[in-house]
Amino acid sequence: MLKLFKIEWLKIKEYKTFWSLFIIFLVMDPLAFYFFASKYMESHGGGQQEAMIKAFLGSPFVLPKVWHSSAWIGGLYFVMIGMLYILLITNEVQYRTHRQNIIDGWSRIDFLKAKLSLLIFFVLSATAIVFLAGLLVGLVYTTGSYDMFEEIYYIGYFALMATIYMMVAFLIAILVKRTGLSIIIYFALVCIVDNVLWAILTFKKSQFGYFLPLECGDSLVPNPFKPRQMETRTISDIALIGTVIAYSALFGYIIVSYFRRTDLKT
Repeated sequence: MLKLFKIEWLKIKEYKTFWSLFIIFLVMDPLAFYFFASKYMESHGGGQQEAMIKAFLGSPFVLPKVWHSSAWIGGLYFVMIGMLYILLITNEVQYRTHRQNIIDGWSRIDFLKAKLSLLIFFVLSATAIVFLAGLLVGLVYTTGSYDMFEEIYYIGYFALMATIYMMVAFLIAILVKRTGLSIIIYFALVCIVDNVLWAILTFKKSQFGYFLPLECGDSLVPNPFKPRQMETRTISDIALIGTVIAYSALFGYIIVSYFRRTDLKT
């Protein structure tokens, strides 16, 4: 797969749109996280009301809780990586370069493996950025003794969340094929449909909403600024991890099955 990734890298390394969107994520995520942390930690006004808010929310930018906050902020920005991934796949379909790869000797599975290697690259890169952002902010604002890695598992949860987001993007790109429509569908699913369905199910006091394809990943990294008293989830993290893995496997099976029999001329 490493050889396939090297070929993918040759395709995208001169692509300005790739660098623009990727660098925006690499820069904006840690900068935004540091900005939020600085405003929260360095504010001294507000008197008793501010003190009550901070006591209610705790210390989300101090080690070890900073790992949770960094993972959640990273999830907000990771949507653009999913859109970039769709763009890279659908461009190949629209410009028929995927056909040329297969004409030159790749199998259809090789093409999918190449795109999977790109998915892994994006997930690992984003996870590294989230880790570094959390480490930087945590070291800046943490005083006294602490267990640095007590809640480091949230970084792993972010990687799982990023993986399911990318698998959904992969599935949409392969099935829909058109760049604009694929991005619209992806954005609608991530930002509207998934949240609306979860809200409806939660309002009905159902836990099934946490097993929705995107929500199972989101729920591993809940909003750290929401008081625990408002949390309605009773599903365990282990169940959500299993759900993420199951959905990823299902989407992978659909992608392979569809691409094996699809007409590459369309």
